[in-house]
Amino acid sequence: MKKKSIILSVATCCFAAFTACDMDLASETSIPTNQSVLSVQDCGKYSNLFHAEWRGYVQNAYTMDALVQSGLITATADYGNTYGAFYRWDYTITDGAFSGCWSNNYNFIANANVLLKGAEALLADNSLSDADRNEIRLYMGHAYFTRAYAYFELALHFCKNYDPTTAAKEYGVPLVEEYNSTPSIAGTYPGRSTLEETYKQIDSDLAKAEEYVTTTGEINSAYITADVVKALKARIALEKEDYPTAISAATALINSGTYPLMTDGDAYADMWLHDNGTEAIWQFAMVKAKETGPNALGSAFCGIIDKLPRPSYLPTNTVLNLYDKENDIRYNAYFTYDSIDAQTVPDFMITYCKKWPGNPELYEGKSNNINKTKAFRISEMYLIAAEAYAMSGDETNASAMLNKLKTTRVKGWSDKSYKGDALIKEIQDEYVRELFGEHPYLFDLKRWKKGLNRSSSEAQDISYLPALGTDMVKAADDYMWVWPIPKDEIDANPQIKGQQNTGY
Repeated sequence: MKKKSIILSVATCCFAAFTACDMDLASETSIPTNQSVLSVQDCGKYSNLFHAEWRGYVQNAYTMDALVQSGLITATADYGNTYGAFYRWDYTITDGAFSGCWSNNYNFIANANVLLKGAEALLADNSLSDADRNEIRLYMGHAYFTRAYAYFELALHFCKNYDPTTAAKEYGVPLVEEYNSTPSIAGTYPGRSTLEETYKQIDSDLAKAEEYVTTTGEINSAYITADVVKALKARIALEKEDYPTAISAATALINSGTYPLMTDGDAYADMWLHDNGTEAIWQFAMVKAKETGPNALGSAFCGIIDKLPRPSYLPTNTVLNLYDKENDIRYNAYFTYDSIDAQTVPDFMITYCKKWPGNPELYEGKSNNINKTKAFRISEMYLIAAEAYAMSGDETNASAMLNKLKTTRVKGWSDKSYKGDALIKEIQDEYVRELFGEHPYLFDLKRWKKGLNRSSSEAQDISYLPALGTDMVKAADDYMWVWPIPKDEIDANPQIKGQQNTGY
């Protein structure tokens, strides 16, 4: 049987059943792709599919893969080689994480392409009401957002960090704007675009999403809103060093006042337990035992084996010491000093991450470590704005953004004026304090060209390390910061042969 490129052969050709929150993916029937978008309702079902796809993807195992590379955590003696190849930085191009991340995002793109083509055909029907047209355009906006987000995820994982001076010469990813289930070897297999072309596609799709997604943002929205699009725009603009756009998008969300930063420690901790807060711009809907999301992070940090958690990974002392442990409300919300179930030694007390304790509404009995994923939070917008201001040379506004965030997080905080290297370091440290675990810090390190120097001396308990230890040094220009194109794709796609990332 001839292999097919993942890029062109994947798509979810099914209708989705509706549930109370309109997010269920239970398949009612599989139908030919070219017959799957024949009505406004069909467009809506694809929109549900996009939301469910992102619910399963954001903060899943790929986030944990990137996190264990980042140096913020150390493996325990009980880690059982979980994510071990990424912890040791000795993965190969056949690792399933690469093919999984690649195919997931191209599957999202394929479904977006199916919806967009079918929706365009529907809009050509002059008998459609204005209400139907507006609804179809909204779902098209969800598709454009999905395609932009998926290409961005592919670029982050499989491409070098964006540099405007070299992007036209660096590899991007293959670009596909139309679903084709039967590509010919000679023609429709796409090769890699340049990184500049990849980001032009992302920007074009995001502009369409901005045009079509007019849904007003609200706290904890389960759906893609205009504010969700703007949050992604800020994140992408920062990555491509478009600092004016990053500042504009991030500060627009901040100044809207829709998502106030929380100041009460108990309420902030409860946001991570019961998912009731004011800061989430996009928080996925989940229903117990039916529509829950991934638990990779919670399971690795505080998954319960019997009655006690048995962490596979622990935060380093370097991370823990970044916090004012007495006054920073994040510290008690994210970490706890308590007993753990240690398999290789007697149970003992240590500080572990409890940021994903499991929402009691989503399980019965033992915690499943699943909480409603917060894909975008307003606090990230403060950090994006601070970094963009700093990189633009505006130290005053960069400091102001940091101080506004810190005032809500640290009791008794007094504003400080940061300058030069001290400003950059404080921004980078605040990324860790605020977004520990939930944000792929690996990509921040890539963007900052910071490199990695992880030492066993940072571990909380040297005796509780795996036999391999923890020491790891990676220069900022090491090729392994960029994930390899999956071997399956290289083997199947004749246009991509010879376009593997350097070093693999």
